[in-house]
Amino acid sequence: MPTSALHSEWLQWQDETFPTLVCLHGFTGTLNTFQNLTWPHNWNVLGVDLIGHGQSPIYVHPDEYRMPRVIQNLKKLMLDLRIAKYTLLGYSMGGRVALAWALNDPKVVRVILESSRPGIADDRARQERQVKDNQLARRLLTQPLLNFVNDWENLPLFATQRKLPAIVQDRVRQERLSQVPYGLAMSLMMMGTGQQTNYWPQLSQICPGLLITGNTDNKFQRIAMAMQTVAPQLQHQELSGGHCVHLENPLLFSQTVINYLNH
Repeated sequence: MPTSALHSEWLQWQDETFPTLVCLHGFTGTLNTFQNLTWPHNWNVLGVDLIGHGQSPIYVHPDEYRMPRVIQNLKKLMLDLRIAKYTLLGYSMGGRVALAWALNDPKVVRVILESSRPGIADDRARQERQVKDNQLARRLLTQPLLNFVNDWENLPLFATQRKLPAIVQDRVRQERLSQVPYGLAMSLMMMGTGQQTNYWPQLSQICPGLLITGNTDNKFQRIAMAMQTVAPQLQHQELSGGHCVHLENPLLFSQTVINYLNH
């Protein structure tokens, strides 16, 4: 896959001498999920559509969706853009990519992980998750995308998003409906949580970072606290909101990111 085919946009460009923050969206999202946030004035901010999403490649060999290849192509994109060092911000699936990227690239200076995890440590639980991911992928390939999106939006994980203004909910829904089923299916089968390497044993080696979780997302609060125990260089901030804090509480999320990057 040509690296240049990965779609990226500058969410904020200030000066070539400024540091760069690279933003990675979650499953069924695009870089547009970060469009309405406020960024530190002394940073350049790059949004990337991950493979299978948005305007990035979709109909490529399934191996291109595997995490090592995903990271390899993201690193090449940074070379193409002549970005020498970078901080990563990843949400959910994008956070898993950011974590794996940070552990495999010394050019990553810091990471900000929103509602993310370093894999599943238990072998049986990881295999069970693979089965579930593959079942979802099969649905995507055999049923209308609308059916999948309707069920996806009704997951308990996203219950708090139903309190968002109708215009925001519609924007997120249209983003999900704009996806191509093949790209989503390959993302689940090749780089889903069940396929992700168990990075817990390597987590202590990660660069400094910030973990952000919503105060109603109990599962990822527990994961973040466990991550901080293994890697004390990872700070943890709990903000008001659910799984997608940057969507539910954008002002506080932006201020938290700004404060972290500028200190």
